[in-house]
Amino acid sequence: MATQQMAIANIERVDIITEEETPRVMSFDTASEASAQAQISAGAESELRIKNQILAQNITEDIVKGFNITLTDSTFSPDVFALVDGGQSSASSDGNILEYSAPAAGAVVERIKSTVAIYSAEKDYDGNSLSYTAFVFPHACGTPASVSLKDGEFFAPSYTVKSRPSKGSSPMTVLRLPSLPVVVKTQSDLPEAPVSGKTIILVAASVASLGDLSAGDFAKYNGTGYVAIG
Repeated sequence: MATQQMAIANIERVDIITEEETPRVMSFDTASEASAQAQISAGAESELRIKNQILAQNITEDIVKGFNITLTDSTFSPDVFALVDGGQSSASSDGNILEYSAPAAGAVVERIKSTVAIYSAEKDYDGNSLSYTAFVFPHACGTPASVSLKDGEFFAPSYTVKSRPSKGSSPMTVLRLPSLPVVVKTQSDLPEAPVSGKTIILVAASVASLGDLSAGDFAKYNGTGYVAIG
């Protein structure tokens, strides 16, 4: 039996969902590159060898602790920069960022943990998008951000976050979604007259019509209601 094969391409969108009591969602579709490097506790091999004979081996396996995710954006988002770097920003009444201060030198920084979702599209022969693949990394924490500017080129910030799930939890979930999810914070954010296969991310603590879903859940409309995915 042939295995299912999917041709996926591009970075359609990145969602950063803070794991706060009232989550915030930072979405951007300008990421040019993304990578997730597995972080492992390396196993070891020892052998009992006598002359030209190996009598026994003692082998311990590699254990995955989480992933280090690197994102390169084509534009500068002060909110994302502040979340990853861990500093403080101030804004005017119209919401424009006025000033950003990085964490104090030598101080311990308690950065906000987030779930990072990176979406790619499954393409068909005509180049249309058949579905979307979400790579989801929980409990991700930012690291100090670096700045690199070059004359004649646009500033493309690069962010590194470290995803370290709790023991027994999956460090990465891959979801096949029929559509890019709509972020739902309140009842009014739910799509009107959704078609079967419409997907959402619930980030509010609760929405009355989605009683069985929890904050951070991905869900798909099955024709009568939303059911959790994954």
